[in-house]
This record gives sequence, structure tokens and C-alpha cells, in this order.
Amino acid sequence: MKFDLSEVVDGIRGLVSSAVSGAGNLVKNEPSDSEIRLAVLSVLAGGAKNGKEVIQAILLSSGGTWTPGANKIYPLLEVLHDEKLVSIKIEKELRVYSLTKEGKKFLEESAAKLKESEKVTVSADNNWMKTSSENLKAGAKLAQALSQVAQHGTPDQQKRAAELVDETRRKVYAILAEG
Repeated sequence: MKFDLSEVVDGIRGLVSSAVSGAGNLVKNEPSDSEIRLAVLSVLAGGAKNGKEVIQAILLSSGGTWTPGANKIYPLLEVLHDEKLVSIKIEKELRVYSLTKEGKKFLEESAAKLKESEKVTVSADNNWMKTSSENLKAGAKLAQALSQVAQHGTPDQQKRAAELVDETRRKVYAILAEG
């Protein structure tokens, strides 16, 4: 019996990224179209960038949890240009995008709406986030320990660790089943 450390780490990474984004839904994998749109506009608020730079900036700002595909970003940049939210300049054979006045205004209005909706959500979900944060920290510590066992443990230690994680998972579900 061997545990797959990458599955554990991916699961924890998903939980962390969902919690950090303030989402109550822990199975969320991809940002919504409106979130991608706001991410692109936010990146461009920091200065003009070409498409590749936009993708890299989003990757960095997400802490590596999401790498936007060129197949989403480039068409979106064109749509934003059509909507007059971004302008395009050609520099050294590259299309460089920057926010227009309309784009800045749209971003400010969207941020204000988001902040207002978060106020309502934060007060309702405050206890959930506190408890969830504690669980996420414990999960991250567990992932670190499992990483050490995977890298340095004997086959017997790895087997025992996998059995312990399985047992713990069952007990956690039993807690949830209590109501």
C-alpha cells in the first residue's frame, strides 16, 4: 500500500486556494469568467503588459495555484479591447495591452461591488473561515510530514504513514457524520 503524496498536496492546495479566495465552495478548481476578467484587468492596472506577461503576473499573484491558459487570456484581451476597457499598442512585434479610462472605471466599480458583497459574506462566514483556517494549517503541516516520510522514510514507515492517514480520514468523516 503506497500513498500518492502529490494527490495529498494537490488536495490541500485546492483547499488553501479556495479558502484564500474567500470561496465557501471547497471544490472550486477554476476561476469563473468574471474572476478571470477581473484578474486580467487588475494585472493591467499595474502597467502595460503583453499577453505572456499577463499570464505570468496572474500565475505569480495566485501563488502558483492557477496558471491561466493562453487559450483563455488572449481571446479575453481581444474582448476587453472590443469593449474599450483595454487599448493595444504594438511594441517590438508584440501586442501590449493597457487599461483605458473606461477599464480603470470598470475595475474600480467591480472592486467596490466585490468589497460590498464580501462584507455580507465575511460576517456570515467568519466562524467558518476561522475553523477552516485552523484545519488548513493542520493539513499543511500533515502534508509537510508526509513529504518527509515519502522522501526519507523506509518502505515500512511509508506504509504505516499511509495507513495512519487513511484511518484519520475515516475518523474525520465520522465526525462530519455526527451531524
